[in-house]
Amino acid sequence: MANDDTLKYAKELLGYTDEELEIWKSSPNNIKALENFDNFSKYKMVAEVTHSSNCAVGHKVGDRIVINGDGTLPCKGNPEKICFGLLGPLATHVNVLFDKLNSTEAPTRLTFDKVHCADVGVDKGGWGAVVAKLTIEKVQD
Repeated sequence: MANDDTLKYAKELLGYTDEELEIWKSSPNNIKALENFDNFSKYKMVAEVTHSSNCAVGHKVGDRIVINGDGTLPCKGNPEKICFGLLGPLATHVNVLFDKLNSTEAPTRLTFDKVHCADVGVDKGGWGAVVAKLTIEKVQD
């Protein structure tokens, strides 16, 4: 069980009232995530573009989109523009990363490690297409 200081931190971070905190605490998944909270800052997910064809945003092979282990998208170190057509499919994988960081499993491997943007490509009636390979990397201390 999370200690009082940790619960106080969660309450302040999320802006919960006492009543909201009690509701939140009733979920064992929330308590487990709070107990493993330090893991979320130790890893990041990187989506490296491996294929880009006619991307309207301009993603190119080799572009890297970094998502912090806590699910945030840092402004520094990412391309100036990121297409929502690629971010949408990445969101599912961020949830997988959360689950891995909240378990005893080493979070360095994804079974499904490639994503395709929402556009199907010009050959199938869309505008373009981007594919990215996902890796989970340990953050350098």
